Amino acid sequence: MSHSPASQNQPSLEDGLKSYSCLICRQRKVKCDRRAPCSNCVKAEKQCSFVPPVRGKRKRTKPRREGIHAKLKRYEELLKSYGANIEPSEEFDDSDTDTVSQPDLETGKGAETRSQARSDPFGLQETKPRLITEEGTSTYFESAPWSNLGDEYHHPEVGQVGALGDTMDELTTNESGMFLDPEYGNKFANLAELHPPSQILLKLKEIYLERADPLMKVLHFPTFWSALTDGLRNPRDMPKSLEALAFAFYFAAVTALKGEECQNLFGASQPATHSRYRSATRQALVKAGFLSTSSPTTLQAYAIFLMCVRNSYRCDTLFVLTGVAVRLGRKMGLHRDGTSLGLSPFETEMRRRIWCQLVHMDFRTADVMGARPSLDLLCGDTKPPLNVDDDDLYPDMADPPPERDGITPTTLGVMRCDILDTLRKFPASCPGDVRWEVLSNPSVPFAKKESIINEIEDRWERRFMRYCDPAKPFHTYVSVSIRSSICRLRIFAHNPRQFANSPAKASERERRVVYANANKLLEYTILVQKGSHGLDTYRWLFGSGFLWNTMLYVLVEMRHRKTGPEVDRSWQLIGSLFSHYPIVFEKFTGAVSAALGRWTLYVWDGYVAASKEEGLPEPATPRYIEAIRRCRRPSEPPARAGDPVADTGSAAQDPLGWGENPLRRYDANMSGFESLEPYQASELFSFDMDPNEWVQWEQLLAE
Repeated sequence: MSHSPASQNQPSLEDGLKSYSCLICRQRKVKCDRRAPCSNCVKAEKQCSFVPPVRGKRKRTKPRREGIHAKLKRYEELLKSYGANIEPSEEFDDSDTDTVSQPDLETGKGAETRSQARSDPFGLQETKPRLITEEGTSTYFESAPWSNLGDEYHHPEVGQVGALGDTMDELTTNESGMFLDPEYGNKFANLAELHPPSQILLKLKEIYLERADPLMKVLHFPTFWSALTDGLRNPRDMPKSLEALAFAFYFAAVTALKGEECQNLFGASQPATHSRYRSATRQALVKAGFLSTSSPTTLQAYAIFLMCVRNSYRCDTLFVLTGVAVRLGRKMGLHRDGTSLGLSPFETEMRRRIWCQLVHMDFRTADVMGARPSLDLLCGDTKPPLNVDDDDLYPDMADPPPERDGITPTTLGVMRCDILDTLRKFPASCPGDVRWEVLSNPSVPFAKKESIINEIEDRWERRFMRYCDPAKPFHTYVSVSIRSSICRLRIFAHNPRQFANSPAKASERERRVVYANANKLLEYTILVQKGSHGLDTYRWLFGSGFLWNTMLYVLVEMRHRKTGPEVDRSWQLIGSLFSHYPIVFEKFTGAVSAALGRWTLYVWDGYVAASKEEGLPEPATPRYIEAIRRCRRPSEPPARAGDPVADTGSAAQDPLGWGENPLRRYDANMSGFESLEPYQASELFSFDMDPNEWVQWEQLLAE
């Protein structure tokens, strides 16, 4: 432990006392009275021995932070050298030069609790949260006795080696392999050989910064790139945590590549290259022992990996894997803001970014699964990340940078935190429930819901939208994300489900709000899927989990309204949307697509019948309706030979360019299809009256 200069001028030790603590007290990191034997050893019935300490020089991983008292002493000496008459400070003490921000929270190697009473030498009476950081690792304690003992003291089961004498590395690898065992046929003998050459590496850097980094902002790219280029000079000796992050970086860039780009860059197809680097990233994470890691670097790699497999892993698998990430983050104390732990501004900001990403992933997967997010997300005080560029941050900075006005790579993370804060403003039936469904609470008046939603919309307008540059694809993507999020907030706030099986029914005003915003959501989805304005850059991570509920809302309202200009517009949107999701036309499609297809036919038949009753011209049947009918009603006569199966409309009825996305043909022979379908689509009328229909539909989506 380093001492301030004032401690060197203390009076000499009392006679009869040793000049250093006994061996047992040093090992236990408790205060020794330095008598032979000492009182601690007498109480513990241990043999007391005084062995002179041998202190070797410890390699510091970062520059020492000068304490306030040492700084004051230095300033006083400088003033004296210029002839100033400085009186000694009465409050000067011998505290450490390493600063501690709060008396109840300590950081750094060797930090000790200073308020222990002599009657409780082992600190068992009082528990104080504590963060231990050492050589790139972070461990957070908040329960007695482990939070009060020394850095090397943990529960006996923590870090215990296997009974058969396995080494710690082997044990850690075996445990991590339980979740991410190397894929069959894709285990690599040496990961160092898979690092791409420099010319490809520079291209991957460009792809990552443009297409992946702003969608999952967990890295400070300048420091990562510096560490990566240094490590690649000798890749076989690269730290395991950095190796895992490097392959996660490669994997993210490859995932964002288009097919032709991947073929030109790697000489292989995108699926093959994606599979190769997915397996390599899994292997690197297992090698780094991600399941028991205390390294934020390894956790960054794991978070990037989970984002890149969100469209290739089952949602229930992602739900479990994301839960692992949240628990790892809490073990590192990421749920506590760095300002309350005495951390530097740079480290504080990096921990915020990781925690924000973990919260987003858990919130999203829980939403799709129809489950509540982890309660671990609500037990801390971590603040949202700052809306800044990476150029505004550097490891040695003394003060946090001012936030920028406008759109930065961190903007999406800031927005996600804002949404969670908005959801917390609504009363929930269960403490800690921050699902979208809390917006549907019928006890909250219509005006109150609109006021809360308008507040966040105004804030985003001031902070981001007014600075949006349509010439920049990411700015357009942020704009679409903001509009889509506001639409989702309004849909859930006036969700028709809250009126099912209730004497009170949804008012026409609330139905109008739901219908209008659901149509807008379809428009935004089509805009991204068409890739206009450069939005195809971010289509690789664009999710569709919210889309199927939105389709249901639109169909329910179309069935209710029958005809009209809004209904005509909805039919155009549905046709354009189905052109980007041809799964609805497949023979043996999933239950969700099959149900939506049947409901679409049902509402179309009602639309045609209502048009006849009102004396309107009978609407021409779009090609996509004919295609769905051939799949869902195979007994009907097939279309004429030569007709495209899933063309979405004629030239006269194609304002959105549906014909630019012709879909594949499907055989009209659909015998046996009904027996393979596990879900029989309910009537849309039942969703207005029976809450069980909503529950069954959400369970179907979760599967």
